[in-house]
Amino acid sequence: MNELNGFLISFFGLILNFFKKFSRFSRILGKQKSQTLNLAIIHYDGRDLQSVLKEFSLELNTADVIVARNFTQADLKTTKRLLKKDVVFLDKNGVLIFKHGNRANFISSFDVHKLRSFEKHGAKIVVSLDKKTAWMISQMFPFYCVVPGEPFQDTIITAPIPLTRNSDGFYFSKIAYRNQVTLIDLNVDILKDFKAG
Repeated sequence: MNELNGFLISFFGLILNFFKKFSRFSRILGKQKSQTLNLAIIHYDGRDLQSVLKEFSLELNTADVIVARNFTQADLKTTKRLLKKDVVFLDKNGVLIFKHGNRANFISSFDVHKLRSFEKHGAKIVVSLDKKTAWMISQMFPFYCVVPGEPFQDTIITAPIPLTRNSDGFYFSKIAYRNQVTLIDLNVDILKDFKAG
């Protein structure tokens, strides 16, 4: 009987030890798993927003952050379900008409105080309309910068130089066609490394 009890105690001790090691291992793996933001950029030409939202509903529903240009106040009524996400919507003149959430923000010109505030509040993406301003921001602050282009023009995402393939500060560049939504995953953990470095 004592041998059986000793065996059971040893057996359960081994199982408990296994689960402790497994738990620690899974926590380590969880920490190594990078955090990504799924960014959707709506290349909207100002016509027939309903068809764009319908055609790309899956992409927009799965996105964490949505950036769009050429929106009007009337368009906001048709995008109510998207307004709960982190969004930055600009009008045709590049004026901010709606922003929600802390992970994305908009800046019209280089402003150190605003950028520090964005960083303090957890922004990962800054939307700008100027390519040079976006590049400069990404080289000085831990942000991806999005420059949403008009349809048939470049849409650009900048990042700190060490994070870009060509070490040029440009993470993504694409010609945007009419009524298209571009999805891109942005690794935000590497921004922490840039900030710490």
